[in-house]
Amino acid sequence: MNASDIMVREVITTDPQASVSQVAKQLADNDISALPVVDNAGRLVGIISEADLMRREEVGSEKIRPWWLEAMTPAVLLVEEFARSHGKRVEELMSSQVVTATEDASLNEIASLLEKHHIKRVPILKDGKL
Repeated sequence: MNASDIMVREVITTDPQASVSQVAKQLADNDISALPVVDNAGRLVGIISEADLMRREEVGSEKIRPWWLEAMTPAVLLVEEFARSHGKRVEELMSSQVVTATEDASLNEIASLLEKHHIKRVPILKDGKL
């Protein structure tokens, strides 16, 4: 069996300019945990998941550390966490390094990708498009 035998063909997507609230509503309304992010040409540019929405300033779930631990945390990590917890658009929160496969990938190959990268989904692409 290959990816083409089991993949979802009608994929719900979002775009990089969509708001965090739009994505949260799409996830809830469709009972899904992630959305591929596609550009105007339909090319995959990222993926956004529930995990990307978990640490949010507006709901009081941003990461808070004791002052002494924050003082030892690299600035680049603090800046990245701040941007994620305060981001308002998909492009600010999405993962842009997406592990993908082609429609002729075997199920064994896909399972290996899931395991190796500790991920839950692998978008299937043909010519850069879902």
